[in-house]
Amino acid sequence: MIIRRAVILPVVLMVIILLGLLGAAFSFRIHADNAATQAVANRLQTRLAAEAGVEWVKLLLRTGRLERSVWYQNPAAFNRVILWARDEDSKVAGTNRRLDEDMAFRFSIVADDLTDDKKYIRFGLIDEASKLNLNLATEAQLTKLVTAAAIGDKLVKVDEVVNAILDWRDADNEPRSLSGGAEGEYYRRLDKPYLVKNGPFDTVEELLLVRGVTANLLYGEDFDRNGLLTDNEDDGGETFPPDNEDGLLNQGLYPYLTVLSYETNVSNANRARVSLLGDENALRSALEVAFPDEPTVVEFCVSATRPGAAGNTPPGQDNPNGTDSPSNGQPPQDGRTPAGANPSGSRNPAQGGGGPSGQGGGGGDRPVGSSLLPGVFDLPYNTDIEGAKRAALAQRRPDDPSQPPDTSGIAPGTGDAGSQDAQTETPAGTDTEDAQGDAPVDETDDPGNAENEGENDDQTSDATNPSSPIRSQAYLMFPRTMIDGVVRESPVGPEHLPALVDLTTLLPPETREVAGLINVNTAPRLVLSCIEGLTSDQVDAIVSERDALDDETLATTAWLVTTGILDTETFARIASQITARAQQFRIQSIGFADHIGTVTRLEVIVDMNGPIAETIYYRDISYLGAPFPIREEDREEQNAR
Repeated sequence: MIIRRAVILPVVLMVIILLGLLGAAFSFRIHADNAATQAVANRLQTRLAAEAGVEWVKLLLRTGRLERSVWYQNPAAFNRVILWARDEDSKVAGTNRRLDEDMAFRFSIVADDLTDDKKYIRFGLIDEASKLNLNLATEAQLTKLVTAAAIGDKLVKVDEVVNAILDWRDADNEPRSLSGGAEGEYYRRLDKPYLVKNGPFDTVEELLLVRGVTANLLYGEDFDRNGLLTDNEDDGGETFPPDNEDGLLNQGLYPYLTVLSYETNVSNANRARVSLLGDENALRSALEVAFPDEPTVVEFCVSATRPGAAGNTPPGQDNPNGTDSPSNGQPPQDGRTPAGANPSGSRNPAQGGGGPSGQGGGGGDRPVGSSLLPGVFDLPYNTDIEGAKRAALAQRRPDDPSQPPDTSGIAPGTGDAGSQDAQTETPAGTDTEDAQGDAPVDETDDPGNAENEGENDDQTSDATNPSSPIRSQAYLMFPRTMIDGVVRESPVGPEHLPALVDLTTLLPPETREVAGLINVNTAPRLVLSCIEGLTSDQVDAIVSERDALDDETLATTAWLVTTGILDTETFARIASQITARAQQFRIQSIGFADHIGTVTRLEVIVDMNGPIAETIYYRDISYLGAPFPIREEDREEQNAR
């Protein structure tokens, strides 16, 4: 009996221990499930905070899209905005005031400050027009970007990469280069074969499918894509990503390329622009509203843009001078005209496109032809000026070499019937690239030919040639213009240019949208340097001056002239490549809280074609981490200007 009692005690103790273990396990499981539920709830709340940031941006853009100060750099509206805080009045929500000892869910809208590669970010948006359009970029422009992104990477062969990109987007199956091109045969021979696109890029990330384009080339050393040089991005090969440990951040191609930049062909007041070469009554009415007290300016602008004045041709009529008119080709079916496209299908030697309209670099309904807009913008800026001069000199009358060449049957400023206009020469001191974009054009007369000295000057400058056809609103400011056979002085000054640029157009009336324009108000130096016709000094002047200008001044591209950065001839040369506004905006919204470290990071692109924003790109990139430290104790403000 005593033995039985001795056995019962350990059994009871064992049962008690087992029950304790079961209780502890159950409690641990409950706490784990509760923590997981709380983590999911926190994650959901930060995601909702990030999405609220996106909606907040859409609301601001409804009325502030044309005001750079509203969306470009606005910490008051985009930095640490409170969505919810415990025991806080609902009227306080939306402010960014600091709450140190309580929970508060917030969002911030951040963007990379491309003027700095190491320390600073912006609290604002990135407009897609500040980038180069991948589907419309020329070979020379792509070469410039790839060269910059491949610095320090000896494995990248720039020419091969550029040819492969152009082969991917063109419509044919012929490689551009036997060594560097890449069409269907190359991709079919891969270990994991796939088809070549032979069409426009749908996203910039699609470049990773192109021969020679690696993640290092596309994203550079900026693994977390925040524009800040972090320790792991400057330590050589010690940690990922690989870098060259040079103290500089190579951001690759990604920040400088887009496939989503276009704008509607309307004024800033959202009214259809009036064609300078179109209906006379409509043009006169629009100009009388713009310049009510200046009838002389109105009459001059109307007269200077009529048929027969300076070789102009209205849309829909043949040009008697032999130059292309806006009606020489049909616009894309969707009404969108690529900046840099010629609907007639002619191909600029420097162009990356692979064929005629509908088959060029843009592919499909986004053709790529010459480097300018269609019709009156059909002359590339990188014209072989010396070649045009030699062709003109060859036509001198053999009986009297001192006489000017016989230009009968030749369009004004052209060397022969098939050459481009030689009047697009840049002024002395301006860097110009040849048709391949490889070397500057010598814009001086041939020193070895005495006959060249002092002659043909009028053929090399639109500003001094009264017979120059109108190819930009700035042409109306040129000192002399031929009207009805009489040279007239222009009353149009820089003060008139903003209204002319905003209210009028040289595009055909059916053109509803223009793709690929570069926003000079926001584009970084590297993208601005891709504008054919700008020198490096002019690019630096644009970047240094624009931040000090107000929204009214920046409303049109005319500020480049009114501030004295560009002369009227240079502005006229680049006018068809640039814009001063944006329609597609990239939003990088991060949702977070003061009391936890959970962060949601969203990248969204919206199209503000009208008052309602259309989301055209949406991606959760939380796996890359927060773009900057999110709490006050992490000293986040050191990373913002």
